Amino acid sequence: MFEIDEVTGDITLTQGDSGVYTITGLPTDEEYTACFAIQTEKRKPVGSEVYTTPIDGSASFDIQDTLTNLLTVKSFEETATYFGGVKLCGPNGYERTYRVGNKEEGEQIIITVYPKQVEGKYLKD
Repeated sequence: MFEIDEVTGDITLTQGDSGVYTITGLPTDEEYTACFAIQTEKRKPVGSEVYTTPIDGSASFDIQDTLTNLLTVKSFEETATYFGGVKLCGPNGYERTYRVGNKEEGEQIIITVYPKQVEGKYLKD
């Protein structure tokens, strides 16, 4: 499971699952790079940042299982909460943390993680 709330931009996923996180409404006046990052409640980064180049004001981040496998859930909890953010970078040192969904300035993307239920793997024919 990898679901995105269309209003808030928050993510709900199962540990180890992959998905695409897309944001729209980005400026198109320059060539930008967009970055997505995850952190713990204590603001510790989790895994590597995910980069993409926006096209026509839209950026799609390919969130792989290698990243979501790092989002662990304690055995005595139903879910774990992590936080995400998006930054837009451009020429001449331009950097701007981007608000997603209906978030207010400073609000982060809430990532709710359910524990992994099965490992699984792709078997080629």
